[in-house]
Amino acid sequence: MWLRRHRGIVMLLWAHVPALLLFGVLTGHPALHSALDLLPAVVLATVAGLPKYGRTVRSVLATLGLVTCSALAVHFAHGSIEMHFHFFVVIGVISLYQEWAPFGMAILFVVLHHGVIGVLAPDSVFDHGDDSALPWMWAAIHGAFVLAASIPHLLAWRLNEQYALRDPLTKLPNRLLVADRLSQALARRERFGSSVSLLFLDLDGFKGINDTLGHAYGDQVLSEVATRLTAGVRVGDTAGHLSGDEFAIILEAADEVPPEVTADRLLRAIAEPFQLGARSVTITASIGIDVADGTTTADDLLRNADLAMYAAKSAGRGNCRRYQAGMHALAVDQLDLVEDLRTALSDGSVFVQYQPVVELSTGEVIGVEALARWEHPTRGLVPPLVFVPVAERSGLIDRLGMLVLEESCNVMIRLHAMKPSLDLNVNLSPHQFREGSVVSAIADLLQATGLDPRRLVLEITEGVLIDEPGVAIQRIAGLQALGIRIALDDFGTGFSSLSYLKQFSVDALKIDRCFVSTLPASGGELAETIVRLGEMLDIDVVAEGIETDEQAVKLNALGCRHGQGYLFARPLDEDALGQLIAGGDHLGPVLPMPV
Repeated sequence: MWLRRHRGIVMLLWAHVPALLLFGVLTGHPALHSALDLLPAVVLATVAGLPKYGRTVRSVLATLGLVTCSALAVHFAHGSIEMHFHFFVVIGVISLYQEWAPFGMAILFVVLHHGVIGVLAPDSVFDHGDDSALPWMWAAIHGAFVLAASIPHLLAWRLNEQYALRDPLTKLPNRLLVADRLSQALARRERFGSSVSLLFLDLDGFKGINDTLGHAYGDQVLSEVATRLTAGVRVGDTAGHLSGDEFAIILEAADEVPPEVTADRLLRAIAEPFQLGARSVTITASIGIDVADGTTTADDLLRNADLAMYAAKSAGRGNCRRYQAGMHALAVDQLDLVEDLRTALSDGSVFVQYQPVVELSTGEVIGVEALARWEHPTRGLVPPLVFVPVAERSGLIDRLGMLVLEESCNVMIRLHAMKPSLDLNVNLSPHQFREGSVVSAIADLLQATGLDPRRLVLEITEGVLIDEPGVAIQRIAGLQALGIRIALDDFGTGFSSLSYLKQFSVDALKIDRCFVSTLPASGGELAETIVRLGEMLDIDVVAEGIETDEQAVKLNALGCRHGQGYLFARPLDEDALGQLIAGGDHLGPVLPMPV
């Protein structure tokens, strides 16, 4: 933005040269005399256009060139009072720089020109004898006039900076001004060899504050974060608000202090509690860091620090990571994966398989869990641990979830012809669960497919209950009112407690595979505790990830009635599942009932 304006001002300065040369000749001045008078303007225009000088130097030189042209216009017009208005026009033009140095230079030049030249060559400045008798008085008057006439430009300058270049909530520089200052910092680095680092900060869990406590409290958090960031950096560094819950910090000339030190200090500041009304709330932040090298641009720094920030989030949040070369290639790969997944959701490359859930004591198949699979044309079978997070980050998770739910409901309708009591378990992503229309959307789907809602079990994670308890209670009640059952997936890995199990009234608990994998050698106490919770609250308990006979025997002995895992069957397609149901629907050994 500054560069575009500067180029325009320098072009205007160059345009004055031939115009003033012609004006000088027309007003009776010899061509050679006029050309020599214009030589300083030519030199100033040339140097002002050289990129090796800093912004301040270039803007002052361009300004000096323009006011010199104003002085020459007055000189060629033999001090005509009307030609003095050229100074007012120039002041308006150079206010586009929105910098004090060129503006001050212009005012100072007006006073000195009227005073000094008014003494040495009064006919070149004034065309009235009274004026030339008191040149310094009129210099002060003209300077005051120019300054007064510049007040609207100054006000427009400040308002433009306030509304166009600063975030109205935090009062910090916005993305446009951050990018501009980053470009200036990189230019100074090129000239003086000083270091430039960029910190890209994103608040963890900020959406939860907005959604649960309201946007007013969210705005309060953003304002307080801005205050803490400003207090946590040195004078001369820049803290900016890019958008939403994203901030940027530009660090200059900090060779003696690694940027990680500043990042850690800011993370500690953000982690201090926020007082929101009567409630104290604690959040964390993730910071990505990039350090400029000889070829880095402002866009490079912003992109790389952003990528490093996502790496920090992936590493557990509340920490910082420095950009590494492989992050960009990974980001490009992830972008390709998003587009491929978007296509796959439409062309049938994403399909559903079904893992049986069995009665541990008999081996009878009592239900199935629907699992999304993706056959990529070049990558082969993409693991769910890879493509499900991609779907969540890209906003495709709702489409993926509804595709799995719709396809599996249609399959269940066909399988119920052989076994009407077969249950269908489908995972509901946190994003789907939070959507206000999820209950009506699932109700419409059940009506369209004809599936009995009592045969549908929706699996949710513990996190959605803790993040937004009020919303969770409403969603669970709405889904259960349709006849759908709710299972708590991966139970025991999060915030498991008896109080919230009572509060949220779920219908089933699924013991996470991490508690099953160590059986029978260890982990029995945790698994037994979950089973006892289920018995106490009359909630069904299902063990996941059973792979050995010993694990099945141990779980059955603990009182766990149902389980699933590779011991019984890997995920099956519809045909294989249909053959299993038609062939007797029993898997694995019959185990003795627990005493």
